Amino acid sequence: MASRSHVDVNERRLRPIYDCLDNGNNKKAIQEADKVLKKQKDLQCAKVLKALALLRLGRQDESSVLLQEIHSQHPTDEATLQAMAICYREVYKLEQIADLYENAHKSKPDNEEILSALFMAYVRLGDYKKQQQTAMSLHRLQPLKNPYYFWAVMSIVMQGQSSKDAKLAKNMFLPLAERMTKKYVEEGKVNAEAEVQLYLIILELMEKWEDALKLVKGSLGEKLTSELHFQDRKAAELYMKLEKWAEANAEYKKLLGKNPDHWQYWQEYVSSCLHLAESKWSPPGDNSPIDCDYTEEMAASFIEDSIKSCTDGRLLRGPYLARLELIKQIQDRSRPNVQSVGCPMKLLEQYYELFGDKFCCFEDMKVFMDLLCESERDEIVDNVSKTIDLPTIPDSIGFATNKKQMQRHITYLQMSRYLGAHGKLSTEEKLSMSRELIARYQHGLDFGKDLLVTDLQLSDHYLLLAAYTLVDLWADSGDAKYIWQAIVQLEKGARNSKANFHIKVLLMKLYCIEGAYKPCHKLFESLEVKHIMNDTLGHTVVNHVGRLGLYSNACATYGTMLRFFAVNHKETAEYLIASYKYGSFIKIIEFVKFREKLQNSLQYSCATVESMLLDLVLETVSHASTEQMIAYMEIDPETDKTNFEELCDNRDFSIMATYTLPRCKLEEAKLQSFKEEKAWLKIRNLSLRILAGSVMLAQQVRPSGQTTNGLGHDKQKPMHETLQKLGDNLKQHVDSCHSQFSEEYPYPIQGPYRTRLTKYLTDSHCRVFHVMLCNVQYIHSLQENGLETIDNEKEENLKTVVPGLISGLVSKHKCCLMCKEGERQSINPSVLENLIFIAETLSHSVLLAGVCHKLLKPLKSTWNKKSKKKKGDNPLPPPCTFTNFSHLISGLEQAAKDLHLALRDLDPVFLTLDLSNLNLSEPLCDNEEDHILEKEVWKKVEESYQTSVREVSEFIHNKMQYLGTLRL
Repeated sequence: MASRSHVDVNERRLRPIYDCLDNGNNKKAIQEADKVLKKQKDLQCAKVLKALALLRLGRQDESSVLLQEIHSQHPTDEATLQAMAICYREVYKLEQIADLYENAHKSKPDNEEILSALFMAYVRLGDYKKQQQTAMSLHRLQPLKNPYYFWAVMSIVMQGQSSKDAKLAKNMFLPLAERMTKKYVEEGKVNAEAEVQLYLIILELMEKWEDALKLVKGSLGEKLTSELHFQDRKAAELYMKLEKWAEANAEYKKLLGKNPDHWQYWQEYVSSCLHLAESKWSPPGDNSPIDCDYTEEMAASFIEDSIKSCTDGRLLRGPYLARLELIKQIQDRSRPNVQSVGCPMKLLEQYYELFGDKFCCFEDMKVFMDLLCESERDEIVDNVSKTIDLPTIPDSIGFATNKKQMQRHITYLQMSRYLGAHGKLSTEEKLSMSRELIARYQHGLDFGKDLLVTDLQLSDHYLLLAAYTLVDLWADSGDAKYIWQAIVQLEKGARNSKANFHIKVLLMKLYCIEGAYKPCHKLFESLEVKHIMNDTLGHTVVNHVGRLGLYSNACATYGTMLRFFAVNHKETAEYLIASYKYGSFIKIIEFVKFREKLQNSLQYSCATVESMLLDLVLETVSHASTEQMIAYMEIDPETDKTNFEELCDNRDFSIMATYTLPRCKLEEAKLQSFKEEKAWLKIRNLSLRILAGSVMLAQQVRPSGQTTNGLGHDKQKPMHETLQKLGDNLKQHVDSCHSQFSEEYPYPIQGPYRTRLTKYLTDSHCRVFHVMLCNVQYIHSLQENGLETIDNEKEENLKTVVPGLISGLVSKHKCCLMCKEGERQSINPSVLENLIFIAETLSHSVLLAGVCHKLLKPLKSTWNKKSKKKKGDNPLPPPCTFTNFSHLISGLEQAAKDLHLALRDLDPVFLTLDLSNLNLSEPLCDNEEDHILEKEVWKKVEESYQTSVREVSEFIHNKMQYLGTLRL
């Protein structure tokens, strides 16, 4: 009784601390904790709660001291353990949670709560072996609780799933999990749906389709009730796996009877039917128990019956599309009898007639457009155009009179563009079409006056079609005026339809093509990209923000993106824990695969490396600050943390619908881009590790000239050897890239954007970096072997090569922002990108020059001492290395000044340019709104160029200050 009273006193004393933490009042929580600790100085929970409050106030060091103190005492109190687990989760020290509960379990081996928490700690770590052992301990402790036993089974399954040895998974882990589950099935202990689902998962992973089918069809299958028609659907899937086409077809027929609009059912129904037709299957007797369709004609008849059976007045798209799917699969299998089941062109025309006023009509139809031959494509466009019932007005545009009429016209235009009709138009006809489409868009806005802000305007597709027609004109002629005309019209669309992501994504792409990133940042923020979209859509800005010099925006973009990836890893662990608690075993495999896919994301790896390179050159104004930054980043030059073999491309390019046939080979472009991105990532990754390794190499030098191991222990490979290996790897990789990426790939407008790899290879950027690395290695050899080992050729390289290369690059790419295009001026967007790239190469050279300076300082000190001793005799002439290094610094300073001047000449304000008055594009439509919008566009572009120039100029100014600190 006294013990319970003591607990109640503790709870009452701790309650104010909990309340303050819940309310976010962390300072008050610390005060309340101090009050409690004055009365009970050894109350562990109060100390931990104080540590949590300190942590949330950003006082991590103080919090860590308190946590270490309590951790070493091996607490067993549940409240203390929970509070410590929260602290460790917030600083992402998940292994400490496991260690905490391991110690508590040793003190209280029979405590179910502690053991359960230990299991969840291993779930966070993904330690499946220890999960299994802990779950079995829980099962022995509570043998009547089934979930613990199945936790162990699932842990064994996950060991099989995570094993790199497929044979080990198939022959050991999965059979063990099957035996354990089968034992409970035979003993009649399986009583929950989750347990049946787990058994089904195991059987499917082992590809025991017959056993899985027996399970689904048996008494245990009746427990699978959480999803509608789950038993029938799963049985049909298993019949398909077993190639029992008749049974599968019969099951899908039943499912379609219940849901005739389910598209996946139709696809599988048609596939199973054609398998039967190919094998010339027929029922074993007149009274066959299997009701299936085994010929093309029977399938066509069933589809027609499904169409007729829709008697509720609502048209279902599924059966109508199923007729086209049947023809498509027959053609894919090179089967005869295509004409006997219908003519694709007639069926598509009929589908348009029925559903042409629906937004989804074109997307449905385009899947089957490749069924048409060349002549049929022209014919269907002509036939459909005759059904368009727009008003006919001589010498004027006949606008739609209602929403449905307008949508039918939009569907027709999308279809005709997709089938290539627009590509046959002349330049004048395309311009005329663009103007007409914009006029139709403007008129269509009247139909959307009552729409919510979150709704898309009904006529938006008119505008998109007009914009893509203008982009086609730009692609054909190379005249940038069409890009600017499209931008003006899309800005109008973004204003009228704030939720239309199609317009915004295309607008961002066009701005970036013209070198103006700043408007894109606001557009990207307005997309409200959240969670997984950082990975799938991040490519729309990440490829541009750094190359166009918007460094402040780049820091914000990379920060947001990397926070998502970091938080995802934490949150996924909590989802896994919830899945174990509630028995959602199928979700465990999904969550783990999802986590792995994000961990191996190309976008994640690129953002990580680019962010670190950006911080390294942006936040450093002296070699001391560079050393601090390298220490903060915790880079290990010897270990490559990026697994290039496991990288996956999660980028989504389907967001831009250009209504064109896949002749542009988008998938091929995506594969090419993935190769290019990986090759560029490897260069950036090696460059980062070389920069970090070089800084660490210089840190090994003691004032006496002796060297220490830069990573703190003797067994580590010497840093100069690591640098040599990294330099060789970079050179080999660059050589291999020359054969593949020396020419830019022609990516389509809706596809990926190029990297800077081609420019890196064709200009001297790679050589500048390589020569500077050689300078570091050469000076380090002098530091090790003495100034007597001077190499004249390397001395000449040290003196002149890098400044000469950078100055050559500046001279090559220095030009005016404006260029002549016939009689009209236009903007040269490449000049800005080229000079920004040179600035980055210069900054890497400055960092490596700082390493050379630190290596030379002790040599200079030693030489000064020697020269003082010989003052009375013949004085020692200074080694040429010191003079040559001074020439290098002077040359880099001059190159930086030249680059600074070249950038200044791009600033519209400095040049007193008003882009809106330079007639850089001809107005597409002569109305007041377009004139106002055009002026706003030029103002945005002008501000973007100005911001880019200002930020890069400031960045170069910092590098010039950096060079000023490198005097010997």
